[in-house]
Amino acid sequence: MAGTLLNASGFFDYRVSIGPWFRSLLSFMPDPSLMEGVPFMFKFHMLAWMVVAIIFPFSRLVHCLSVPLNYLTRPFIVYRKRDEK
Repeated sequence: MAGTLLNASGFFDYRVSIGPWFRSLLSFMPDPSLMEGVPFMFKFHMLAWMVVAIIFPFSRLVHCLSVPLNYLTRPFIVYRKRDEK
């Protein structure tokens, strides 16, 4: 929504720059020249998506793919008592 509001004064067609750039990423032949005329908020949005995609496998979010039903009721932190001697 911020990208729309900040770019309200002008018209930006993402299909001629971001679409081909994303396809070039998927084909492992990135062409950064396609992102030259893209407004900052669109670039920031793509950067945020890349950060989430890179961090996702190493976070607890990856468990949502395995559908663990007991994960929904599990406490976030498990406190254990020390052995009293």
